[in-house]
Amino acid sequence: MDTTESPEATESAQKRMGQRTILGLSDNLWRLALVVGVAQFSFSIWSWQFGIFLETIIEPWQMGLTFSAGTIAMIVGFPISGFVADMVGRKRTMIASFIPLSIGLFMLALFPFWPLIPLAYGMASFGWSFVLIIARAVPADEIAADEGRNAARRFTMVLLPAFLVDGLSPAIASGMLILGMTAKELQLMGAGGAIVAMIATILFVKESLSIDARNSAREGPKMPFKNLGRTFWILSAGMLPFIFVFNMALPYFGNLCVGEWGIDTATFGLTWSAFSLTSVLLMYAASGWTDRSVRGALLLGIVVNSLILIAFGVGSGVLLLFVFNILWAVPVMFWIGAERALVVSEVSNDMKGRALGFYSVLMSSTSLLAAPIGAYIWTTTGSLRVLWVLAGVLGLDFAVLLALALWLIGSGKAQGFLESTEHSS
Repeated sequence: MDTTESPEATESAQKRMGQRTILGLSDNLWRLALVVGVAQFSFSIWSWQFGIFLETIIEPWQMGLTFSAGTIAMIVGFPISGFVADMVGRKRTMIASFIPLSIGLFMLALFPFWPLIPLAYGMASFGWSFVLIIARAVPADEIAADEGRNAARRFTMVLLPAFLVDGLSPAIASGMLILGMTAKELQLMGAGGAIVAMIATILFVKESLSIDARNSAREGPKMPFKNLGRTFWILSAGMLPFIFVFNMALPYFGNLCVGEWGIDTATFGLTWSAFSLTSVLLMYAASGWTDRSVRGALLLGIVVNSLILIAFGVGSGVLLLFVFNILWAVPVMFWIGAERALVVSEVSNDMKGRALGFYSVLMSSTSLLAAPIGAYIWTTTGSLRVLWVLAGVLGLDFAVLLALALWLIGSGKAQGFLESTEHSS
């Protein structure tokens, strides 16, 4: 199918953006959201118990290398996907993402032996990184065409099907395993889901980036670091310390709950579902509040998130674990929309994909050092609770730096955009 369009058709489509919306999303954003939901199924149906699966077939050191391969693949994939999306368009890039994703999952299911496992997991993670960037780039295009209105709502609501699927997948997969299915069959289902998502993208998702923007991206600088804007760099500097300490603790969330909280694996899966499903219920209201004050919502989200980390470090019991996971959804919903709205606030249309990709690289790369430091703290203290409390306390400290960064953003060139965004709803 020909995925190109005339400049007149693109301009006409952009003029229609934002006029007909359901829960804040245009028809094309809903099509994208549903495709991302299918893609989320292809990843969530097996990934929640991937570590348990690996433990039965390879050694612990091989597990570590496998997860590292996935992390590195995503870090590489973020800038590449942003670059490709700006050059050839969002739709074609999204279609391409499902090729390595499906191949990687087929390899995991059919050839689960060393050293193909890290290669297969890396391929799947590489494809998944493309999906994550396009899920941000298409809303960014529509927001730019609509003068920045309701930015946080669109960035957040486009993830509604994905969060819903992420919440249901562990429960569905657990039932399938109880009925006799294997991890291999879950991975094959994931590969099939990726193929379905690719076909749905071809048939239903429309290109959101104009031909003029793509031509400008091809003719301009390929890595436009100087053109990302003052807001991008100040936000990155403000967020990096918090993301670092957050990534010290997050990789060991399951270990904390199953180990020191004493929760069985099935119950842990249900508490994760509670987080995702609560996020679905909160999305619309939280994104609306975020659009009223983007900077305030981001700071609130980071502060409350840090308090939640401390709570996980001191709490115990099944009921409290459900309560904390439900509460955790609140700051995350503020965080997602506000952060993405700020990242692209000063970036031209032909650079939004690269801006989103490069920001993801900056934040994700912290885990390469943060996760080992977290493991060292865990080993040295003998307690994950100490690690989570420490991460939360440091998060509160670094929230002061973020507050300063957000104040600097509001006092500079970005003020006009932020004011139009914060008062649009």
